Amino acid sequence: MLTLWLMPDKETYLKIGQLIAELSSVHNTPRFEPHVTLISGITDDVETALLKTQKLAADNNVLKASLTGVEYLEYFYRCLFFRTDDSEDIFHLRDKAESLFEHSTVNPFIPHISFLYGSLPTFKKEAIIAELGDRFLGGFSLQSLRLVRTELGPESWELLGEFELLGGR
Repeated sequence: MLTLWLMPDKETYLKIGQLIAELSSVHNTPRFEPHVTLISGITDDVETALLKTQKLAADNNVLKASLTGVEYLEYFYRCLFFRTDDSEDIFHLRDKAESLFEHSTVNPFIPHISFLYGSLPTFKKEAIIAELGDRFLGGFSLQSLRLVRTELGPESWELLGEFELLGGR
């Protein structure tokens, strides 16, 4: 399966990446890179998907967004995550990606950056949220698109290509 990720700016990437490393070590959960999943279940062949990713990046600007809160669900890949604002730009880019790529996944789009994968009891999730407070919340930018092979678990995910959002420059 191929997945398209929006990548945060370097400062946000490093800050959330460090949090992911710390929490995955403490809770013995997978490590992964901070990202916003734009679309998953891409069924195009790799070469076609790379060309489409490059075109989408070339035609779109860097996106501004905000981390607005910390949430959790009872899903492995959304164990704990930072919710982003419902930026029109992110939803517009999602619509473009859905019309450009052949894809099979039709999950509701909830823009977010996960920082812990796994299965933890609710009281542990709430303790982590309380400890974090609001120190990760605030504005950031999404500066590139990555095409990633996301078969199996995070330890086997493979970066296929990354393209800066250029906005038609």
